[in-house]
Amino acid sequence: MTLVKLETPELTVIEESKAAKIKATFEPMVEMLEQFEDRYNEILTESQTEITSELTQKAKRLRIDVGKVRIETDKLRKAEKEEYLRAGKAIDGVSNILKWAVSEKENKLKEIEDHFEIQEQKRLEALQAERVELLSPYIEDAHERKLAEMEPDVWNAYFAAKKKEHEDRIEAERKAEIERIEKEKAEKAEQEKIRKENERLIKEAKEKERLAKIESEKREKAEKERIAKEAAERKKREEKERKEREAYEAKLKAEKEERERIEKEERAKREKLEAELKAKKEAEQKEKQRLLDEEMAKKKAEKAALLAPDKDKLLALAKRIDNTELPELNNKEAKHILDNIIALLSKTTGYIREKANEL
Repeated sequence: MTLVKLETPELTVIEESKAAKIKATFEPMVEMLEQFEDRYNEILTESQTEITSELTQKAKRLRIDVGKVRIETDKLRKAEKEEYLRAGKAIDGVSNILKWAVSEKENKLKEIEDHFEIQEQKRLEALQAERVELLSPYIEDAHERKLAEMEPDVWNAYFAAKKKEHEDRIEAERKAEIERIEKEKAEKAEQEKIRKENERLIKEAKEKERLAKIESEKREKAEKERIAKEAAERKKREEKERKEREAYEAKLKAEKEERERIEKEERAKREKLEAELKAKKEAEQKEKQRLLDEEMAKKKAEKAALLAPDKDKLLALAKRIDNTELPELNNKEAKHILDNIIALLSKTTGYIREKANEL
């Protein structure tokens, strides 16, 4: 029974002889792959019961042999693509079928081949988790350390050292706490002594503050009387200055209003003159533009009269091109050429009409 059929959609779109040749090129690879099928099934069956060292070696040998099919197939693919460029997609399709069939077997054989390595990795992972759990009470980053790689005697010594470091640190912290409590007691006694001394100093300071307040009130009263006198004199002086300032400001305002009135009259005269000059200039420009438009219209009419026969001839040419009878073609490449010709003719007639209408 054929396990791999070299049938792809790409083979159906090329010439039958080329498709047959491509399949013939890769048929030896299919036959080679089929030769390994019994050995492959035998290894899979044995692996379901027990994986032994002998079986892993057999899987490795067969994986390497099966891999040669993929390697040789790829070499054939490259050689065939160089010789048959247009058959490249068909070759890739056949190659992918073979590679897919081989890759599945390679992966399964590799899994059997690496059985003992996988079991060893699982054992190391379990040992790492066990040692992390033992060491975590004594160090914070136990999970970041590679504990499974340590030999048993190294691990035992390392674990004992970390445990002792942890216990020594706890004892040191206990002694430090006792020293801290004794120090706090001494500090409290000293603070009580300082408190009593502060109370005496505060009492003396309050008496000095009371006497100073009486003296301050006397000085404050004298200062208020002086300030009231100076305020009355300043108010009288400021009132006089205010009246003088208002009179001066009234004079300045009257002079400013007079200047503004004169400027307004002069500005009105100037604006009237400018408006008259502008109206005259606009009338002259309008008349000049009217004469220019009449001249341009006359020239345009004369040019149109001269070019009318040529314009009609160009438009007739475009119409003849549009009515050109085109052949019916069967070949795909010839049809593609005809499509390009139609597009070029359409652009040509469009150009003729556009330029003719500009005459």
